[in-house]
Amino acid sequence: LANTAWAFARARVDAHHLFAAIADAAPLRLGEFKPREIANLVWAFATAGVDAPQLLDAVADAAQLRLGEFNPHDLANTARAFATARVEAPPLFEAIADAAQPRLDEFTSQGLANTAWAFARARVDAHHLFAAIADAAPLRLGEFKPREIANLVWAFATAGVDAPQLLDAVADAAQLRLGEFNPHDLANTARAFATARVEAPPLFEAIADAAQPRLDEFTSQGLANTAWA
Repeated sequence: LANTAWAFARARVDAHHLFAAIADAAPLRLGEFKPREIANLVWAFATAGVDAPQLLDAVADAAQLRLGEFNPHDLANTARAFATARVEAPPLFEAIADAAQPRLDEFTSQGLANTAWAFARARVDAHHLFAAIADAAPLRLGEFKPREIANLVWAFATAGVDAPQLLDAVADAAQLRLGEFNPHDLANTARAFATARVEAPPLFEAIADAAQPRLDEFTSQGLANTAWA
């Protein structure tokens, strides 16, 4: 069930009748779903744009009771899936925060960025989790991909969490690695730091130098975001 939903969502095939049938069948079988399948199912419905509130509420309740079975990857992906689906599930997010915080050293850089992004997107108050991520991330900045850097900064800015040491460290690390950034990454990084209101003139100057000769590769959104930033 999870793989079928994931496949149709990933392929962007309009199959609302199939998703409706899966939404009816899945709640009766949630006890059989593995943690990764739970995240994939929610992601699939969110990506396909299929409204299934009863299913997603049931999945949220089931997942919350089984978080002890989830590894760090599962925790991060479940948070990201529910945030993408824009499901109001504060108890689940609070439980994920409590489960994730003592295990952040086991998270990948992508897991840290996705978790921060998910909580910011869901607008869940989790300052204790963000504080722990702010402590963990600077030691791992060399592992972050360009998109993860932008997502991490955007998340702290959107969540309204003050983390100057983290953001200064990220700015320094990003400036040294702009050669790895594609136009989308350059625009999103500038936008994220501007949203966070971080004073980082050297980074912005470096982004300007990297972006200018590549502006013909930027999308219209990228051009607008860069100018805005």
